Amino acid sequence: MGKNFVEINENLPDDEIIRLINNGDYELLQIIIRRYHSVVAYYVNKYCPLSQKEDAYQEATFALYSAVKTYDSNKSSFSTFANLCIKRSVIGLLRNSKHSKNIPDELLSSIDDIDIADTNSPEKIFFDNEDFKTLKANIKLELSGLEYRVLQLYLEGNKYTDIAKSLEISEKSVNNSLTRIRKKLKR
Repeated sequence: MGKNFVEINENLPDDEIIRLINNGDYELLQIIIRRYHSVVAYYVNKYCPLSQKEDAYQEATFALYSAVKTYDSNKSSFSTFANLCIKRSVIGLLRNSKHSKNIPDELLSSIDDIDIADTNSPEKIFFDNEDFKTLKANIKLELSGLEYRVLQLYLEGNKYTDIAKSLEISEKSVNNSLTRIRKKLKR
């Protein structure tokens, strides 16, 4: 049985895998995530209380992804850069959580539903639907699994408490996920 693309590239050095990822071979990101999982776990377990570990894992993994996208081999090794990015994300999450307040739902801005223009032109309807599918696919790629589920429930009109119960997470995790979603979607 033949090896798949990821297995073939499993033994490449970090720099080469990062170059391939940044050239569009995103499936290789799983190799980097697997290689640096112990680093993520180390910083999350070292700095985070149990109630924030899930959010910290997400933030640290996203920081690893950001490290892949912004890495400059002329400045340092990827290992050093990734460790720094992961550590800073975990500490930053803790710092921000200590300063954050519970904001009432009515003060938070909602994510507006996307309306496809009603027009008589079949071409316009077709292209608008294609744009919507592309946008939805891009959003799904940008968000983690938890963030995507939180976004779906939020767009269905669910309150934080209902989302938290449905996904068996804390309301704080829901709030943190929606904050991360807004940041990611603004880019």
